[in-house]
Amino acid sequence: MNLKIAICDDSEPDIGFLSDLLSRWASAREITLQTESFSSAEAFLFRYAEDKTYDILLLDIEMENMDGVTMARQIRKENDAMPI
Repeated sequence: MNLKIAICDDSEPDIGFLSDLLSRWASAREITLQTESFSSAEAFLFRYAEDKTYDILLLDIEMENMDGVTMARQIRKENDAMPI
């Protein structure tokens, strides 16, 4: 199984923690994992406009400018299946 996961968080330590946790989880289950990290909702949305192949989106609720809830609502307008 292959999974493509986006992590959207404005905290580098939190991104590192989640990446490590995901790596250990995937390794224990023999899952191939591709992760991309984004430091803002805007950065993710810019990339998502070009590439909508993410399987899972992990996002921070409180970020500068656009918060995670607003971003999730925007994603849901066109994709109601992706786990957030």
